[in-house]
Amino acid sequence: MNFERLKLERKKRGYTQQNVADFLEVQRATYAGWETGKDIMPLRQLFKVANNYQISLDYLTGLSNTNSKVKSKTTKIDVDQVSENIHNFRKEKGLTQKQVAKALQTTQSNIHKYETGKCLITTMYALQFSKLYSYPLDKLLNRK
Repeated sequence: MNFERLKLERKKRGYTQQNVADFLEVQRATYAGWETGKDIMPLRQLFKVANNYQISLDYLTGLSNTNSKVKSKTTKIDVDQVSENIHNFRKEKGLTQKQVAKALQTTQSNIHKYETGKCLITTMYALQFSKLYSYPLDKLLNRK
């Protein structure tokens, strides 16, 4: 993830770390850890920031160098839709859960959980999935 863009976009809007932390309802130190790359920002929080800034998740995370404006009507991640997107993509590509798990260096059990909506894919795996399969993060999370 390109943490520099998180900082750049915050500063571009004249926000302090405290402003963004308040918006995300976290401590400033927590947000600072995300911005510096010390910790990985949860996908729901990343989604919320991208929506607030009205920019592409792919740009914000460094998956794309194109800074496109996105006015998402979706305010929350639909876990069922994300799981369906992962499942449909895997099936279209003729991949097994085991193959995807191996590519992402995780377990087949995790891929199963992501595909069945038992839990939301983590930021780390979502970024890896998007990068590895050239599948836009905005599309994965159904941001239009």
